[in-house]
Amino acid sequence: MAKAAVQLAFALSDDLGGRAATYLFTTPHRHHQPERERVVLEGARPFTVEVQREAPRWRGQPIRVAAWRWGHGPAALLVHGWEGRGGQLGALVAPLLAAGLSVVTFDAPGHGGSGGDRLYLTDHADAIVAVAQATTDVHAVIAHSFGAPAALLARARAGLDAARTVFVAPNALVDRAVGHFCQAMALDPAARAAFVAAVERDAGLPLGALTLDALVGAREGAALVIHDADDREIPLEQGERLAQAWPGGAELMVTHGLGHRRILRDPAVITRIVEFAGHGVAPPRSELVRRLDAGQAGGSRAEADADR
Repeated sequence: MAKAAVQLAFALSDDLGGRAATYLFTTPHRHHQPERERVVLEGARPFTVEVQREAPRWRGQPIRVAAWRWGHGPAALLVHGWEGRGGQLGALVAPLLAAGLSVVTFDAPGHGGSGGDRLYLTDHADAIVAVAQATTDVHAVIAHSFGAPAALLARARAGLDAARTVFVAPNALVDRAVGHFCQAMALDPAARAAFVAAVERDAGLPLGALTLDALVGAREGAALVIHDADDREIPLEQGERLAQAWPGGAELMVTHGLGHRRILRDPAVITRIVEFAGHGVAPPRSELVRRLDAGQAGGSRAEADADR
């Protein structure tokens, strides 16, 4: 149905086709929130952040996003991917708190409890910057899938930096995603050019600025890339390419049999993320603080749900 609609739009004009394809490319579906995510979010301190979207498409119109924070201390900012939610990384909350970090996450525009129904990569990057500025003490960024290039773009455009960065199943090759969409819509070269031009015009950023080398640039700080060899959505090659492109090289952890989303709840993956992200951070000295943080994370019930 979507493919036929895009093809019909292109048959009428390249401009109409480009706009139709861009609408489809930037419109996510909101998915049901699992119980395990709801339990973890219940223990957080909710807040909202106004995001000033830089994309010309929005003509300066801001949008408000839903965000949550747990615990005390330097923050680990969790960034979800396309059609995900902040709570999707909830299995990390309790272990990160135990390591002495506070945890912050949010729903991107058009996702979860946030406003809007569209999302450009630039919007996600703008949201990351706004949430980080509201947090002020970001020590680590942990990004999944589409959240990875958004986090990289946030670093490139706004100077967002963190001592530790973790990329899980990173959708690091933006041009590859564009190519796959064009193939799925059966766009010929002229239609592809019209589509890319429409996306670039709306986002205010050329596709060439989103190459892996351009996004990574001369970055400082340590990075860890975790990718599953059996990921059917984003192949391992993308994680390998990101690890190689990182200045000085990033650590690469390859898993097997976890796919694209279960990797976020795997105990070994969680352990490595927490070890890496918590490097240089002292765990809570006070038993009272530790217990309060554990309670915010949802306690044993949240941990049990996260293993499902």
